[in-house]
Amino acid sequence: MYSEIIVCLKDSADEVFEKQVNMLKERHHAKVLRMGKDEAADYIKTCASEALFISDDENMLSKAKEAGLATNSPAAMRESYMKAMEMLKTMGVKCDDHLR
Repeated sequence: MYSEIIVCLKDSADEVFEKQVNMLKERHHAKVLRMGKDEAADYIKTCASEALFISDDENMLSKAKEAGLATNSPAAMRESYMKAMEMLKTMGVKCDDHLR
């Protein structure tokens, strides 16, 4: 269970990513914190270990891992989402094609 979801992106987020963050927020009853690189670098040094750190910057992901945080990247999240959508389509469930 995550108490916080820390989002630190250099590129802009798309609709799929925002939906995934919102689903994680609801599932874990976590607060979402959006930070720039410098602020996030300082924050991850002292934040709770129950935080999930999401970034598109490999260096920041490494720092978060070193601090003992769970990490993910928007690219990996998107790939996972697309695989799930394909699996649902195979099962005959209608999916949101406009999100592709």
